[in-house]
Order: sequence, then C-alpha cells, then structure tokens
Amino acid sequence: MRKSTSIGLISGFVLITGAILLGNTWGKFFDPASLLMVVGGTAAAVVVNYSFDDLKRVIEMTQDLFAFEPPSLQRRLDQITNMARTARREGVLALDRHIDDVDDELLEFGLEMAVDGMGEDEIAGMLDQRIAEMKGKRQLVADFFTQAGTYAPAFGMIGTLIGLIQMLNNLDDPSKIGSGMATALVTTFYGALLANLAFLPLGDRARKQNELRGKAHYITREGILAIARGDSPRMIEQRLGFLAEDEVEGEAEDAGAESTEDATDAQPAAAAA
Repeated sequence: MRKSTSIGLISGFVLITGAILLGNTWGKFFDPASLLMVVGGTAAAVVVNYSFDDLKRVIEMTQDLFAFEPPSLQRRLDQITNMARTARREGVLALDRHIDDVDDELLEFGLEMAVDGMGEDEIAGMLDQRIAEMKGKRQLVADFFTQAGTYAPAFGMIGTLIGLIQMLNNLDDPSKIGSGMATALVTTFYGALLANLAFLPLGDRARKQNELRGKAHYITREGILAIARGDSPRMIEQRLGFLAEDEVEGEAEDAGAESTEDATDAQPAAAAA
C-alpha cells in the first residue's frame, strides 16, 4: 500500500505526459498562466474553507498516505487475548506492568482505565470519545483532497471562460481563433487532470486507510471492554476473530497471486533450459 500510491501518481503523470509529447503540438499543453489559475485558485479556495491549523495538520498527515502501514488486526487481537489471560490469571491490576509494552495509543489508554477500576460504561464512553477525536483528525485529510478535487475542475472552467472572453474580444484576425481556443481549453485540462489523477484518488485512499484504522479501533474497544467485564480469552477471540480472519484471507490471496506469477515466470525459463 505504501508503494502503490506513489507508483500510481508517477505512472499516471508519466503516461499522460508521454501521450502529449507524442503529438505535434505538445507546446500548447504547457501554459504557465493556465496552471497558475488552477493551482492558485484551488489553493485559495481550500484556504477559505479550512483554518491554518487544519491546513498544517493536513500537511503533516498527508505523509501517512505514502508511508501508511495497515495495522495488523491479528497482532492486535493476540495482544488483547494475552492481556485477557493475564487478567483472568492474576487479576486486572496485573496488567499495569504490561502497559509499557503496548505500542498502540488507544489500547494503552483503555488498559490504563481498566487497571484504575473504572466501570465498563465509563470506559466505553471515554474510548468512544477518543476514537471520535482520532477519526475526526484523520477524516480531515480525506475531506481536504475531496474538496480540492471539486475545486480544481471549477477553476479550470473559470480559466477557460476567461480565455474565451479574451479571444472573443480579438476577432480581428480569424486565423488566431483556433490557437486562442486551444489555449483557453488547456485550463480545463489542468483542472480535470489534477482532480482525477491526484486529489480525488488521494481522498479515496485516505478514506480507505481510515476504514482499516476503524477496524483496529473496533477490536481494541471491544477487547478492552471484554477485559473489564472479565470475559474469557477464548470468548474474546471467537467474538472478534472474524475481523482478523478477513485480514489473513487477504494476505493469503496476495501470496497466492504472487506465487502464481512466479510460477508463470518460471515456466518459460524451464522450457528454455
């Protein structure tokens, strides 16, 4: 997932640029004024829509789109069941010495409340509040790119209208109408390109990453509440194991696809030998 985002963006721009360069009029596609209209207009619109604090958070969290590691649901479930075994064997207070070994913020927060003896309803309320805060921060990135994807084509159309107005005000030389029309349409091209190759796909990617985090948060929340209730580790594993099974099945399908590709590549080599 870390590589696919960068590969998709780079390959998309390379392919489109290559298609343009194969034409005889590639110079018409590179117009600084049109690019300034689309990029500058989109940037101005998002500044109007978001505060500077939100924009700073978006810039910081955008790095996660390219360096995102999906949370291991099976590992999270194993951590919770191990904690549940310790709690059943030695009591909930025994979890206090294991909290420092936890590498997840939400799980650590929940275990601390369970060790402090808070009630199940109170723990659930605090966890829901923390999850909502984390989800809101992450959702900001998805909303930002989706909004930018709607603004960019609009400013492309605005730039085209400006170009058409300027062209229609200079009809003394009909031979320049075609050239002026082409220049005006370049702005629409820039807006559509940025929206459909960059902004909207990045927004969808951020949304899908949030869904994966949401599954991990669900397992963590339900696991902590089960520990606070004193549920058995086997019951916890049976109740939440189906989410981890989906992850394992996905990994198995990926591994199967890779092995099939390796076998396909090996057949010509064997035939040649």
